[in-house]
Amino acid sequence: MDVGREITEGYKVWLALAGVSLAVAWRFLPLRAAWGLLLTLTLVAGLNYARWGPRLPFEKVDTYDLLHYYINAKYFDELGYYDLYPALVLADHDANGPYYDEGSKYMAQDASGHAMRSIDHAVARGTVVRQENFTAESWASFSKDALYIQRNIKGLNDELWRQLLQDHGFNGTTVWTMIAKPIALAVPVEGIKWLCQIDVLLLVAGLGAVGWAYGGSTAVWGAFFLLVTYSGRWPTYSWAFLRYDYIAALLFAMALLRKGHPFWAGVMTAWSGTLRLFPAMWMYGPGAKGFAGLIERKVHKPLLVLLAGFLVGVGVLQGAAILTLGLEPARIHFENMEDHNSSEQLSSRRIGLALALPFTGELLPKAITKATKEVIEGQKPLRYGIAAVMLLTLGWGLRRSRDDEAFAFGFLPFFLLTTASYYYYVARITLIVLHASDLRKPKHAFGLAWLLGLEVFCNWAETSHPEHRVFLVGWLAWGLTAYGAVMAAWYVWDARNALNLPAVDKAAA
Repeated sequence: MDVGREITEGYKVWLALAGVSLAVAWRFLPLRAAWGLLLTLTLVAGLNYARWGPRLPFEKVDTYDLLHYYINAKYFDELGYYDLYPALVLADHDANGPYYDEGSKYMAQDASGHAMRSIDHAVARGTVVRQENFTAESWASFSKDALYIQRNIKGLNDELWRQLLQDHGFNGTTVWTMIAKPIALAVPVEGIKWLCQIDVLLLVAGLGAVGWAYGGSTAVWGAFFLLVTYSGRWPTYSWAFLRYDYIAALLFAMALLRKGHPFWAGVMTAWSGTLRLFPAMWMYGPGAKGFAGLIERKVHKPLLVLLAGFLVGVGVLQGAAILTLGLEPARIHFENMEDHNSSEQLSSRRIGLALALPFTGELLPKAITKATKEVIEGQKPLRYGIAAVMLLTLGWGLRRSRDDEAFAFGFLPFFLLTTASYYYYVARITLIVLHASDLRKPKHAFGLAWLLGLEVFCNWAETSHPEHRVFLVGWLAWGLTAYGAVMAAWYVWDARNALNLPAVDKAAA
């Protein structure tokens, strides 16, 4: 029954469209009928995501991703942040390689940043790394693991191998590496599929926390989104190693805030933030609400407790990572992220306001051009000006919102201020949870329908115009810009008219 992704993504268009219709109709339907439709849609979406067979959830893994995250975490002491690709190339050549067509260049990394170098440079650098960083035993272990993933597990081909060697290397934070390394060391490469199931367990637990805090229907809406979102197409759930841990942490944080446990919500936000850095932006909404309260001479104590939990969590986790791995890796990772997010390193797989502004709706070119990157660099003042206006407006509007409601909007500063890869946009799930939790209100029905409508477009664009990524990402970015503007204005209007006072919400709860 296993079918190809190009078919299942076509089905996602209709599933997401059905989700849009259900979100709009929810408050008009009998509860039992609405529940039945939602459960049916989510079950079908789950089977479709699994590609209608058992191989995706129980057999397949993503060799491309595991060579980065399993291998580099396991051998981080030897590879650090710079030397995964040279070591992979050398191990491949030593074993009668190249096993796949590797092309003529690879993406070299050092203290100066990223740059394309020759494969001969990779072999030479790999030789130095082997001599200086590995023992004979650790090199033999590294070669065995890397070659097992490359050659014994299906998934790679000539094109993907070349793409891998020209990617941006390993970018896990030091906290993520500290957590992942002992797990990778404990599980041999032959059992790697078991490691890939950790993400599934974490996502299920995160949705369970949503059910505890918001009710079962909200948790099911969250599951439905995860199964139809374009951002969930890669890395596939159950194919990668600790790639969705930060999402589970954000869901736990939001649920804990809703249930009145701000300190532990702060700790979980710190966990998510130190795993991927950008989830720290989910503190924006609570911070804006707290600042607006100070302007009105009010101190919202739960927000101070949330901040305390966040700072304690960051201090403990980052401090432990420095003690475990050293201070130098933390510095290198920070510099890598600065270089990775520069305009010249942009790709058409990124999303953000930066990708919206230069896009005027054209189908071509398929990929981002050098000229577009220069335009994006030149638009920085305009972009940050628009972002500032939207964030200030949203922040003022959130002053009458619940704490968890303000927290959910951390996605918007992430979108407005960064250019992250499309798969990180699964973080929209906090907004899905917020809107799905009260579909009786028009703004939440609109918000959920709009976000699911963007999934309709993304899946349609991918199936109708494959590889036209500038077209897909450009329209998605404009769609998210419109969503942010509408939501900011709506919350300002609600706050002005006192339609969402905390006391009213508390009484209703």
